[in-house]
Amino acid sequence: MLQQPIQVRGEIISLVSRNSDWLSLDISFIKPNLIFVPNAKLRLSWKNPPEVDVGQVWQFTLAPKSIASVLNQGGYNEQKQFISQHLVGRGRVIDAQLLEVSSSLRNDLISSLKPELTLLPQGDILLALLLGDKQLISKERWQALRQTGTGHLVAISGLHLSVVTAWIYTCLLFGLSRFMPHQSRRNITLALVTAGISAAFYAYLAGFGISTQRALVMILLLMLLSLLKRFSSAWERLLFALFMVLLLDPLACLSAGFWLSFCALGIILYTLEIQPKEFTSISTRRTRVYTGLMQFWAIQWRLSLGLGLLQAALFGGVSLHSLWMNILAVPWFSFVVIPLAMAGFICWWLGTAFGLSWLVLLRLSDWSLSPYAWLLDISPQLPAHWLTLSDSTLALILSTFIGGLLWRYIPKNKHYLPWLSMLSLLFIPILLACMTLWPRVHSNRWAMHLLDVGQGLAVVIEKNGRGFIYDTGAAFGDDFSYAERVILPFLKAKGIQTIDYIVISHGDNDHAGGAAILIDAYPAAQLITDVVGLNGQNCRPRHIKWQGLNVNLLSPPQVQAGNNGSCVVRINDDWQSLLLTGDIEKQTEAALLRSEYILQSEVLVAPHHGSKTSSTEAFIDAVAPKLVLFSAGLANRYGLPKPIVVGRYQQRDIMHLTTGIEGQISVIFQQSEREVKTYRGDLAPFWYNSLFRFGDFINPE
Repeated sequence: MLQQPIQVRGEIISLVSRNSDWLSLDISFIKPNLIFVPNAKLRLSWKNPPEVDVGQVWQFTLAPKSIASVLNQGGYNEQKQFISQHLVGRGRVIDAQLLEVSSSLRNDLISSLKPELTLLPQGDILLALLLGDKQLISKERWQALRQTGTGHLVAISGLHLSVVTAWIYTCLLFGLSRFMPHQSRRNITLALVTAGISAAFYAYLAGFGISTQRALVMILLLMLLSLLKRFSSAWERLLFALFMVLLLDPLACLSAGFWLSFCALGIILYTLEIQPKEFTSISTRRTRVYTGLMQFWAIQWRLSLGLGLLQAALFGGVSLHSLWMNILAVPWFSFVVIPLAMAGFICWWLGTAFGLSWLVLLRLSDWSLSPYAWLLDISPQLPAHWLTLSDSTLALILSTFIGGLLWRYIPKNKHYLPWLSMLSLLFIPILLACMTLWPRVHSNRWAMHLLDVGQGLAVVIEKNGRGFIYDTGAAFGDDFSYAERVILPFLKAKGIQTIDYIVISHGDNDHAGGAAILIDAYPAAQLITDVVGLNGQNCRPRHIKWQGLNVNLLSPPQVQAGNNGSCVVRINDDWQSLLLTGDIEKQTEAALLRSEYILQSEVLVAPHHGSKTSSTEAFIDAVAPKLVLFSAGLANRYGLPKPIVVGRYQQRDIMHLTTGIEGQISVIFQQSEREVKTYRGDLAPFWYNSLFRFGDFINPE
């Protein structure tokens, strides 16, 4: 793994986001060259950057970082998303020198249009719709887009290209049929070719993002097959487009947008295919209008239901308001917002060519976005905007849905008995899921989950469906917290609804940064901490009985500042024990050795992330663990855990694991038995979760 700063020459291809003093951007390599990875990119973070634009070539001095991200159950898999976008590494910009300023039509249009749209109330959404530039969208607006499940409406993809293509094709065909009424085949061909060229140009204006490229390939392929009269069935054309997209970009299958796009098209085709046949032979205007409205309604509710289930499977949850919001917003965008925005953009562009300012249609399209903006504004006040589903609930819903579909469409005769037998097997996960949803009975089984929160600490103890939290991981300003990003999704995914205790070992940010978020989320939980400003019980030595487990607070005997004031907790049943040590150092370890407390534990969470100031040999011998766990970020700047400390445990044949390498680490205790599961090795052992390192695909010169 590359630890030293490196120099890379690259072209800026996308300005991803701007947050406070930081800019996130993507660059394509010019030097050094890449091997094996076509279209490879780097995601860079740049603090207090100068004015930069897409297309500029810079010489960057970078602190390199792997694309490996924190991996936990229920959490967002950023690493998988990076791979689908052909990102091979990340980096923090230390220094940069501008080498070339290459202008492009898209950059010139953004530079000219952005000042005009900044003056409009919904100019941020308009700029994203027209040119794919999302820099004007605020953090609050993005949060509202995610909460309502309508973020796809402002990210140029299949919907937008399809709408633009359909409008251009329809208008051209209508106009050509008036001038050349007897040239129907030629009119269709000319309209298709012109619409395809327009779609490609719109994709160029949008920046040719991954999702835009995929949608463009799909649309052009479908149009080409129509022109060549290949594959008479719409399903055959769709499957051929799917094949070609995967052939050109196999990593597309890792993107949620890929599955959402093709499933949406499949649902639309299915709905159009099963329309009532009796209406096709009736040509009265009223019947055609009625049939069209019923088809439109059928498409909308099937899309919302089908994509909602797919969203639940992909993201572990569903936006409860996305159904009705998309039913309202998608048609409004398709028939009003996007056509007005594109017409306004063309008028503005022609106007600027003649030295005029034609903003009437752009202002009208801005006005048309007002109802949608109002929905976004009220979304935070709506109850339960996002419902996270536990694994068992998700299995129950999906198995029931798939079983219902198969039971509905498999013919009931002897030729299909094997299929019906296979269908009956679906009821096994349904039964198992129902059993896990029943109220938990008291058992001897309990688990410790050491969550992957980068360079920090967060532990969840689980028993009988209830939770005990030790530390919260870090928070960075108002924009990021591991408690919100990792702990809360994990608890919901595991179906842990009740938290009885929250222990904050000490006040360092990497341990207490998310305390406020967890306290707000679980106000009934008892808070144990000595941190000033948190209104909780002190961490004086005492015994607590929780869910049949013995929870012993061992240290500190009095309030103590710094790492040595960490709250030390030992948890045990009648067979095994766990020791949580926070950031204690040699002095507190020595004090614990002099005390009368029992320290021996089968599992130890290493003090201070494996620092040289901790894990003395005497302390290790007293605890005598069978397994030691290090909570430390991959390639962290402190170099933790220190090799000398890891060596002390290795000398004693103690198994050791690190969250930065393994992801989430779970230890399940069942009487005298103990099972260890890691995210990368056991919970999700897929190739895209492997530990990719920054230099794996780079050919240094």
